[in-house]
Amino acid sequence: MIIRKLSFLLFVLAIFVNGFSQDAARLRIDSLERLVERKSGTEKFDAMVVLMRAQLSKNPKASLELSQQAEKLAFSIGDSLRIVKAKYAIGFIYRRIDSVSQAIRVLEDVLPIAKRNNFNEEQSKILNLIAIGYSFSGNPDRALAFHFQSIDLNERMGNKEDIAIAYHNIGFVYFKLKDYENALNFYQKSLYVKNEISSGYDLDRLLVNMALCYNQLKRYKEAEDFIKKGLQICKSECDSVFLMDAELGLGVASSQQSRKEEAIRHFESSLQIAKLLNDQRYQIENLWNLALVSESQQHPAEALDFLQEAEKIATTTSYSLSLIEIYKLYSKIYRTQNDYQNASVFQAKYIALKDSIYSEDLIKNLAKVQSNFAERENIKTIKEKDEILELRQQLIDRQLSQFVFVVAISLLSLGMVLLLLVTNRRQKQASAVIAMARNKIEEQNKQLEDQNKALDKKVKERTVELSESNRQLTDVNTELDNFLYKSSHDLSGPLASLQGLVNLAYMEPKDEFHQLRLLGDLTSQIEKMSKMLSRLSVVSEVNHASLESQKIDIEKVLVDLFEFEKKNYQSSNVQLSFKIQGDVELVSDKLLFETIVENLVTNGIKFCNTNNRAQRFVHVEISKAGSMVCLRVSDNGLGIESKPDQDVFRMFMRGSERSETGGVGLYLTKICVNRLGGNIQLEQTSGNGSTFLVQLPSDLTPILEERKRFQEAVKRKEKEALEGAGKLTSTE
Repeated sequence: MIIRKLSFLLFVLAIFVNGFSQDAARLRIDSLERLVERKSGTEKFDAMVVLMRAQLSKNPKASLELSQQAEKLAFSIGDSLRIVKAKYAIGFIYRRIDSVSQAIRVLEDVLPIAKRNNFNEEQSKILNLIAIGYSFSGNPDRALAFHFQSIDLNERMGNKEDIAIAYHNIGFVYFKLKDYENALNFYQKSLYVKNEISSGYDLDRLLVNMALCYNQLKRYKEAEDFIKKGLQICKSECDSVFLMDAELGLGVASSQQSRKEEAIRHFESSLQIAKLLNDQRYQIENLWNLALVSESQQHPAEALDFLQEAEKIATTTSYSLSLIEIYKLYSKIYRTQNDYQNASVFQAKYIALKDSIYSEDLIKNLAKVQSNFAERENIKTIKEKDEILELRQQLIDRQLSQFVFVVAISLLSLGMVLLLLVTNRRQKQASAVIAMARNKIEEQNKQLEDQNKALDKKVKERTVELSESNRQLTDVNTELDNFLYKSSHDLSGPLASLQGLVNLAYMEPKDEFHQLRLLGDLTSQIEKMSKMLSRLSVVSEVNHASLESQKIDIEKVLVDLFEFEKKNYQSSNVQLSFKIQGDVELVSDKLLFETIVENLVTNGIKFCNTNNRAQRFVHVEISKAGSMVCLRVSDNGLGIESKPDQDVFRMFMRGSERSETGGVGLYLTKICVNRLGGNIQLEQTSGNGSTFLVQLPSDLTPILEERKRFQEAVKRKEKEALEGAGKLTSTE
């Protein structure tokens, strides 16, 4: 309610104040234009920059022309710094008017000049703006690469404010990639650095962006709390951009908690501000969210109107990632209306645009950029370890100095004793001094012992962390290499078949029968490739899915699955049955459980016995053993052709020549079982069939809570270690 009042007040004030401020702004611009005409050389350039900034909000086109004139003047003067500033201004204005590709081209053209002349501040701004441009244009790998360059540069400069900004922007890149855990991680890093330097710059917007992550992670209460914290920072001085952000975040939180009418009010308020600011990206975001709410309220016509307006804006800009979501929602709405023709059209647009952005090269580049960043972090850890060892050596040197001090005190004490033998009247005073010296020595020895223990513990912890980081990095690289090799190998077969069929089409007679036969073969190969890619996509989704425990109706899951399979021609001659022994209750993640059952049943159907005289069957048996729920799937099919030393659950492992999906099914099942805290085994297999046994915890909730506590404990220990090192340094 507060945000809506503030945004309405801002809108009303803008209308009244605009008329009064136009005359004053016009007078200022006229004065600057006369100043530009009178000046020459570098003074003329500086005056043109001031005039450009004054015109930017009202007349960006005029501001762009003036920046281009300033660029020509800088080249004529031969001033490298002013050339860089002029080109940066041009790139900034292109970004402001949503000409992202032109902005990137200009900024990448001037970046080498800034590097060559060591214009570090300008270089940092250019890297940041290029990275933001790539984020909006659907090139996240390039965006991350430039952001990491910015972090390296600002670490060398000791500029923590810009490091916090870079972390903030990296979080935004991961948010657009829908990797919300990583996005939140970098937002928290930005918040940590800001708190460290007591910086309030852009803090309110950072809190709102963190709230948007919490929304996507289904932590809606935390999302609303973070938005309220942001409002408390700016209070009555919140700018329009922040209010637009906050309204969008509250709209998403309200929508996900089924407060649809409240969500609509927030989205409309954010949309109103976005139109006032001519912010096309936020117009698209709010229109898409309004369409989503309308679709959930079963108002498809209203949802399509919102989508058409959003699509019209998105197609004239470079916001490709937003356009992907628009096409996806289009297809969903048309499908619910049984308009399969339009649904197919927009599904094709969605797939084509998604494939053009999330290509194999993008995945490889993202992995490379992330690996390079991880390696840089490991190097930093090694450097910190060396610094700790150096600090320990300093403490040893200090201990030696203190030992010399102790010896001196001891000699002094001995002298005082000799003096007391001569002078009895000073005996008490000398005894007190000796006692004080002895106490001080003991206290210092204890402090040194405690410090040595703390340093030993710190060195051991750092060594363990470094070893674990290197092991994880090696595992990731090995798995990625294997994934790329196997994917390229499995996809090369259908591609070769397609090429052969095309060549055969040129050679075959041009009659309808042969053409239809070739088209059928082409369609078969295309469907085969689609199944492979779909399986690989599901593996990625399962690996990154957020788990949610709920009570599962096992019988309903099996009944629904069997009904679906019976409609599938593959299961028309296969008898499907199940048996649930006793009172079995399962609290787990429904999506992963359904995936496990579906994969095992589908495997049994797919590899059924080809002997028509045998009664083909797939039988599912559910039972309980202690705290575990046992799922046993049996069939009388072909069995699995594997050697004793082979793992049938490994990716790309084919159990039969009839396998068509690249050996991903059992691997995907294994991932789901592991994420649910269970285990799976091939209980028996032969030429007469196979039996798989899956054991799952009957209640997933304690496991999820334990994982959450473990992650929090790890983060807490890391923070305590950093704070402990800081306190130790300050003590020294």
